[in-house]
Amino acid sequence: MKRRSALRALLFTTGLVIPACAQTQNSTQNEVSTSQTQAVATAQKSKSVELTLVGYGVAKSLFSKIIPAFQQEWKAKTGQDAIFKESYGASGAQTRAILGGLQADILVQNLQSNIDPLVEKDFVSQQWSQRLPNQASPANTVMVLVTRPGNPKQIRDWRDLTREGVSIVAINPQTSGNARWGILAGYGSLLKSQGEQAADDFLKSFVKNIKTLVSSGREATDAFVKNKIGDVLITFENEIIFTNNSIPEDYPYIVPTTNIQVDFPVTVVDKIVDKKGTREVAQAFTKFLFSPKGQEIYAQSGYRPIEQKAYQKHTKLYKPVKTLYKIADFGGWKQVNQKLFADGALFDSAQAARTR
Repeated sequence: MKRRSALRALLFTTGLVIPACAQTQNSTQNEVSTSQTQAVATAQKSKSVELTLVGYGVAKSLFSKIIPAFQQEWKAKTGQDAIFKESYGASGAQTRAILGGLQADILVQNLQSNIDPLVEKDFVSQQWSQRLPNQASPANTVMVLVTRPGNPKQIRDWRDLTREGVSIVAINPQTSGNARWGILAGYGSLLKSQGEQAADDFLKSFVKNIKTLVSSGREATDAFVKNKIGDVLITFENEIIFTNNSIPEDYPYIVPTTNIQVDFPVTVVDKIVDKKGTREVAQAFTKFLFSPKGQEIYAQSGYRPIEQKAYQKHTKLYKPVKTLYKIADFGGWKQVNQKLFADGALFDSAQAARTR
């Protein structure tokens, strides 16, 4: 018995005997690796590959043009059909849906901080914003104030939203990135020009004038255009350009001269593409958004593309902005969210004051 024990000890120290727990761990890792390799091989050999694209609410019209253009290019390059399932909705809710089990290969967002929870839960790589140009944002936009025909309330700038008798169609910042950009654009304009107290006063009066608070950008457009609610709508420039192209009579809109650059980050959802074996095609799609063809489609859809050639070609679409802030000018989304949109922060306080 002593001989056997001594021999086993020798084999263990030389690495020839592997503990049972290590064997189990290595076996599990090997199974996962083998499963992913098989998924990749199957996806590559298949005549078609299926992707799920998840995006913010008003992105549907944009990707109805981008997806067919990519499918044509991918088919010509690989001989493989790329089939897309699509889900659009309030941007914050879309992130929560992925965390809850929605099998998204690609996420297109309107708020960088909506990707952060996916990074924290290992759905998306920490390096996601370095994998593509411009911190993975293929285009941007600014915020606009859409008015009734003839602009009867004479709305010209952010301060006009606080006047008595002006009713606002707004979006809930707890569910929508569009809402957070819009509120920050007005609040930030006053913060930079007149200071903290003026910005806080703006927010309180803004919230007091909200006629209806909806969940997403497209719901807000429908409330204002179809249901005729409110005097003014705050939304993305690309959304009102799309809307005006879709209806017989254009709605007038103002681009405040002090504004904010709205970014639209994109990423593959690493955990899911690796499990499904769809990384190659999903990454090709995200890269396509930065290609000349992709940039042209962004421009045609009312976005401001990052490629100068596409931007200059459609420059008549875009109204000038005198002072354009970026999210970094306000300390980044973590700081802004804590100050404005967290539970009990300034927006909640303004809502509570309104109901008192």
